[in-house]
Amino acid sequence: MATTKLDVTQEIKLDHDNVRDLWSRFQAATAREEKANIANTLIREMAIHGDAEEISIYNDYSKLGLPGTAEHNKEEHAEIKKLVYEADSASTKSPDYHEVLREAVLAFITHATEEETDQFPIILAKLTPDENDRLARDFLRARKMVPTRPHPAAPQTGGVAQKAAGALGSVHDKVVETLGGREFVELKFQHPENF
Repeated sequence: MATTKLDVTQEIKLDHDNVRDLWSRFQAATAREEKANIANTLIREMAIHGDAEEISIYNDYSKLGLPGTAEHNKEEHAEIKKLVYEADSASTKSPDYHEVLREAVLAFITHATEEETDQFPIILAKLTPDENDRLARDFLRARKMVPTRPHPAAPQTGGVAQKAAGALGSVHDKVVETLGGREFVELKFQHPENF
């Protein structure tokens, strides 16, 4: 049975596109509850995405001809995490909530565009189809292991410390989301379920 080869850049871009779509939906929404549910989903998706990249693909960046780029991306992620944390901590009923969330989303989208434009072509030129598939699957597995809310003080090493903190954070986040009654909206774009 042949398995379809995955493309890590497409899986990462799928996350980027979900954030772009959610932001458009947030801006178009008029009901407070709908806006809150979209905001919860935006925060979750931005948090998952950043940590998943850090513990998966960024570990291969130096081998892919991108020396220093993982560190640069992690610095940008640290700033994005702070902004996403501020949005996560703010009340969606606050009059300035839209601006707080907008700042986080625009920082994420700016970073995403840089990855897509400057880094993806280099990555794709260096990877064999098997390596690309392996990295895509690593990224998708990482998405299931990381926290669903921002933790800007957590390690960003991409190694064991970040994975361990992520596992604990993930459990904590599930409890907070459940007890807090957070609701989410469906994502427009979906990763493969069985990989």
